[in-house]
Amino acid sequence: MMTLFHWEKLSPTEFLQLQEYITYANKKLKDVLSEFTGDTNSGQYKQDEAIDFARFCTFINMYLVNVPEELCRHLFLSFLKKTGPPPTLGSISERNPSTVSENEASQLVRQATVDNGRRSMSQKSITSILNISDSGDLWLRQSFAEKGRSLLRRRSTDIQTGFISLKDVVCCLSLLEAGRPEDKLEFMFRLYDSDSNGILDASEIECIINQMMTVAEYSGWDVSELKPILEEMMQEIDYDSDGTVSLDEWKRGGLTNIPLLVLLGMDSTLTDEGTHLWRLKHFNQPAYCNLCLSLLLGVGKQGLCCTFCKYIVHERCASRAPAHCILTYCKSRKVSHPMNHHWVEGNCAGKCDRCKKFIKAYNRVTGRRCRWCKITLHNRCASQVNPDCDFGEFREHILSPLHICPAVLGRKRRVQADLRDSETGDAGISEITDDGKQSTETGSVSGSLKIIPSSSSIPLLVFVNPKSGGKQGTRILRKFQYLLNPRQVYNVMCDGGFFPGLQFFKDLPRFRILCCGGDGTVGWLLDSMDKMNFEVRSPVAVLPLGTGNDLARCLRWGGGYDGENLRKVLHHISNSTVVMMDRWQIEFSSTDDTGDDVDPIPCDIINSYFSIGVDASIAHRFHVMRERHPEKFNSRMKNKLWYFEFGTSETLSATCKNLHENIDILCDGVALDFSTGPSLEGIAFLNIPSIYGGSNLWGDTPRLKKRKKTNQTSKDRDRECSSGSMSSSDLSLTLQDVGDNLIEVVGLLNCIHVAQVKGGIQAGRRLAQCSSVVIRTRRRFPMQIDGEPWMQPPCTIAVTHKNQVPMLMAPHASKKLSFFGFFRKQ
Repeated sequence: MMTLFHWEKLSPTEFLQLQEYITYANKKLKDVLSEFTGDTNSGQYKQDEAIDFARFCTFINMYLVNVPEELCRHLFLSFLKKTGPPPTLGSISERNPSTVSENEASQLVRQATVDNGRRSMSQKSITSILNISDSGDLWLRQSFAEKGRSLLRRRSTDIQTGFISLKDVVCCLSLLEAGRPEDKLEFMFRLYDSDSNGILDASEIECIINQMMTVAEYSGWDVSELKPILEEMMQEIDYDSDGTVSLDEWKRGGLTNIPLLVLLGMDSTLTDEGTHLWRLKHFNQPAYCNLCLSLLLGVGKQGLCCTFCKYIVHERCASRAPAHCILTYCKSRKVSHPMNHHWVEGNCAGKCDRCKKFIKAYNRVTGRRCRWCKITLHNRCASQVNPDCDFGEFREHILSPLHICPAVLGRKRRVQADLRDSETGDAGISEITDDGKQSTETGSVSGSLKIIPSSSSIPLLVFVNPKSGGKQGTRILRKFQYLLNPRQVYNVMCDGGFFPGLQFFKDLPRFRILCCGGDGTVGWLLDSMDKMNFEVRSPVAVLPLGTGNDLARCLRWGGGYDGENLRKVLHHISNSTVVMMDRWQIEFSSTDDTGDDVDPIPCDIINSYFSIGVDASIAHRFHVMRERHPEKFNSRMKNKLWYFEFGTSETLSATCKNLHENIDILCDGVALDFSTGPSLEGIAFLNIPSIYGGSNLWGDTPRLKKRKKTNQTSKDRDRECSSGSMSSSDLSLTLQDVGDNLIEVVGLLNCIHVAQVKGGIQAGRRLAQCSSVVIRTRRRFPMQIDGEPWMQPPCTIAVTHKNQVPMLMAPHASKKLSFFGFFRKQ
């Protein structure tokens, strides 16, 4: 069955082929254009003049290397301005006219008759001519066939007699070429400034819009509503509203208007869509190449595996692998059809999810697995399954590609930014969103894509710190990129921190956040969320990758990731509960006594704890030694040995002896009396019931908690205990909670007492439970905030309540009852 082939544009395969040739070009398009227009052998060509096919081939061969003649011919025809009938059948267009059959040639005449007749003939005349062509008269059919062959001969000469605009060719190729945005913007401006008057008028802007539309259509964009959006963006960059765009306005608007950067081909976040992300891998079981279908052999890392879709190839086959990886976003806002399965064939061990029989994948490439819903099927069973994908068991967490579109298609209308804002450095552009709210889009935050909210899911935003926990962070990053949409997984060390991900998800009414890292990474995330000014903050879960992980411990996420299946973590997030956690503001005011070097204060927010004295001294020694000799701290066991050594030396030296004599503490305006109690070498201020890697310094026990529940003391009494009496009998009844707006003050006797707390033998000495603290020190002391130590000279410290943030608390771990435990319970 024959189909019409339109020469109006390249095929998707040819467009990808052209992109690859431009990627590996040795010359810049700007230099090639200068060389082409100044070559005496080729003639002096101006950018506004037209060139024929021979000159076009010369230009392409100067720019690209070894371009196939067929691609060059099709590219020329795509720029050719046709005024005649539409193109002919693709199966006939490249054949000799004498070899075309009668039926094929007659079909050409029928097509030309219909299209020409719409302009010059009545519908009755068209019908009569078509009826003649369908008649059984041999003479009439041969006559129509000869006319078709003649028409084909005339059209085949278009490539030899046609002319195209050099300017259009250069503009289209420049949109596909990589380079600095400033250079590409200036190059395009100079290219379309025909009269060289330094401004772009309406006709010149229209030419730029047409070329941007062409490239967008090649890339698969929804161009039905793109042109008015482009015209509106071009009006926005006309800051003085004089109807023309100067070079300064063009650069200024192009660099701050992110959707325009995307359409100009200057945003790298959308260029690699569909491209595999390879990594060398060692396979624990037999694996087969998806391209050559042969077994991967070797002792070490046998082949390459795509992180996104698990497509497996030999290293020698990677260059020939088709770029059909998953699509992470949709190029149209008007998608009505559901998501389809993305099948990856072969290397499917296990049972078929439909027939429940084993897939024999040990001797050849067989079976297939959907990358999104993770369903595994026999090849014969795949045709019997619904082609629509529901994203499987983690559909609640996955951000569907159908709900992500380019930001340029998601905009409704824009309000021109005030010129004074841009002059003062605010490059923001106000946007009126679908719900009528006004938001600001800045050039410092990636705005290439936009999420369309959906009420059926609560997507999970994942941040991973690969430096935490050795190499665990890198492995977890890859695993989440496969389990979820890669657009919702961020590397905080490479992707600009937390701001790109938070900005991308900011407009969603509901979403969760998973922070994979240590307590310091969690504190960094909470500080970034404070700067984003969320109307409703999303809850944060923690996957512990650090060493202490006290915050993760008190939220039941464990003391460290030990390689468990991440599917289990996702299930825990689904079943988690939201709790509010206090955060405390700490401010330092130095006294006049100084002369010593002052260390920088690491942070001004307390999320877990703040301590002064003996424990901070050990942490500071450890920190200084690690900064000097990082090669000596490459394992957890070595770190523990170093802590033991510094703790022993601190026991002998007692650098913080009689700390209580050089410090004054006011809790809710009431001074603590240290004269009657034992001497202290350290004081800790606790926000969570975990310190030193899981130790409970406040000393809550299950028995005490049970007694507290039966007592049911009121909040007024708790406040009276914390600020009034401060007696040990009152404090012994108080419980510690992460969201009670109170901070606990605990004393440490010496270094041996710290070791006893770490071992769970003893608890700290309870001093107070209050809502604000003022501390005055009279000499230099070591201090630490959430494990970050430094040396602080005499100062006044104020600790006040900052805010509460929602955190996710993991469900209780299901404990399996042992045989002896059963009788113990009885």
